Amino acid sequence: MNKATKTPFRIALHGMDSRTCKTMEMYLKGPCRGVAVVVDEVDANIDMIDADHPKARDILDARKAAAPNRPIILLSLQNLQLDNTYFIKKPVNVEQMLAVLDKIKAVAQARKADADTTKMSQVLSKTSDVPEQPKVESPKKMAMEVYVNKSKATKAAASSAQHKAGKHQSAMQLNEGGFTAFLGNLSNIDFDDEAQLLTACYDPRQYFLGYVMSAYKTANLQSRVLQLCSIWKPLTIFPENQEVWVDADDKQTRAFAGMPLGKGSVSNMMLTAVDIATTVQRAEDKFQDMNAFVWKLAIWTSKGRFPIGLDIQRPVFLDRWPNFTRLVITPDALRIAALLIQAPRIPLEVASLLHVKPQYVFVFISACQAIGILKQSERQVDTVIAVEQTKKPKNEGLLSKILNKLRGA
Repeated sequence: MNKATKTPFRIALHGMDSRTCKTMEMYLKGPCRGVAVVVDEVDANIDMIDADHPKARDILDARKAAAPNRPIILLSLQNLQLDNTYFIKKPVNVEQMLAVLDKIKAVAQARKADADTTKMSQVLSKTSDVPEQPKVESPKKMAMEVYVNKSKATKAAASSAQHKAGKHQSAMQLNEGGFTAFLGNLSNIDFDDEAQLLTACYDPRQYFLGYVMSAYKTANLQSRVLQLCSIWKPLTIFPENQEVWVDADDKQTRAFAGMPLGKGSVSNMMLTAVDIATTVQRAEDKFQDMNAFVWKLAIWTSKGRFPIGLDIQRPVFLDRWPNFTRLVITPDALRIAALLIQAPRIPLEVASLLHVKPQYVFVFISACQAIGILKQSERQVDTVIAVEQTKKPKNEGLLSKILNKLRGA
């Protein structure tokens, strides 16, 4: 579509709050270069509905009854296929918006041409003195596609990115290969299957991780040294120094962290106070930073899954950078963190933008949530409109180039 369209589309928004409406208005005016404007219902020639709104079905029926010939665009996190509607998957980006508006324009032009041809045929049939004219074929009407399948385009873009960044891809593969044993494998989940991907979750409360996080909270609230006893080795928590002590190495901890706890194991969980006045010999090399320990527990528990309390179809963000100097750096952690610090994003969108495996995004957000720096966005606008990538300046300084190289840009 020509970005300098003289007569922009007039779109009425339905099922969106005032913030989202204002953002959509600016989005159409800015990134979409004025291809459409937001107007009231009476002045609109297109209806746009947030299909994830609780009353979306009622809104859709009402709009079809009020303006049966008006095109309707549905925005949703799910793939929708409804007759006589156009679909854009959230979060909206410029490419999707322009593609759908192109289709609406093409269908309108085809209908107009068909109507003009029919009118001309009627005029000719009424003129008896005019010799019979050859029948004019009506132009074929364009089918109204409801679902824009972009999988091929995505694969092509990914292939192009892989070709352009061969060295970076090789480094990533080495990184991923080195972490395969560290994270552990899940033979019962196929991460290439979208249906299984969306259900690849775990409940921290069924693992050692959940009890450690609860013990952390209690120790911090009470400001006292506590010991978590279980069927495994006792874990001592020192909230004042933000440290833990456990007489185990990473290999032993990883094995216990990935094991679901049954009723018998849970019944043996006990949190007791520790008398710090009692002198106890503890090996210095067994002390660990509290956040670093629970970060590792989350990684070993997740194994590429996401925590059950997190909605992966809604955007998430980091409220601060992880302290990578003390933490295990999972594959592509720096690049994922850079995106989630910039703006809220849907986890699967992060995997798509960075061309990384979803399980590496899931394991990273699991660890971030465990130490309390990952938040779920509650703003409607964050799910409706995608964050546009900013273009790099042509003249980059030496420091910027070095940082971009380190970040994998």
